[in-house]
Amino acid sequence: MKSNIILISMAFGLIYGGKTFAQDSDSLEFKEFNNLYFGFELGKNDRGIEMVQSAVWLQLGNNYYKIKGTSSSAPKPDSKRYKENSGPQLTDLSLILGKNYTFLKHHQLHVGSGLSMVTYKAKNKDAGFSDEEKEANMRYSIGLPVELRYSLNFNRNIALSFSAHASANPVRNFSGLSAGIMFGLF
Repeated sequence: MKSNIILISMAFGLIYGGKTFAQDSDSLEFKEFNNLYFGFELGKNDRGIEMVQSAVWLQLGNNYYKIKGTSSSAPKPDSKRYKENSGPQLTDLSLILGKNYTFLKHHQLHVGSGLSMVTYKAKNKDAGFSDEEKEANMRYSIGLPVELRYSLNFNRNIALSFSAHASANPVRNFSGLSAGIMFGLF
């Protein structure tokens, strides 16, 4: 009699019970990659100039909140005169809010936009040729950054990332492609 009750309750549980909490993987789908991430990427912009990007972002559910810095330098000749004035020609500090989409368990697609502070070092075209260096004019502006990033997550703490990014601003619009690595803190 006892075994019949157990069998009937198991059959009833299988037919009408659905999933138990331990078997419910849908509730863990987006929580798996909730983390604080640090990333570093290298790439080129639309003018063929090398760019470096670094970022820190918090990923919660389907959203992420990011602070990203982008810097590029124009190629310079090997003369001593130009080496003294080396440094970033274009810098961009962005605050980005975006959505992320997880597919095939380890792949993520991130799409985001926000506001940025853009600094551009422009050469003074009116200065004549002399032994003194041409003074650089610093230009500052607010921009609109946009990014599309794909990441291949090996686990929760390490991933490869590939991104396409652009910034529309009055000083100097730019776009670029980059690849890098990202690390999760927790």
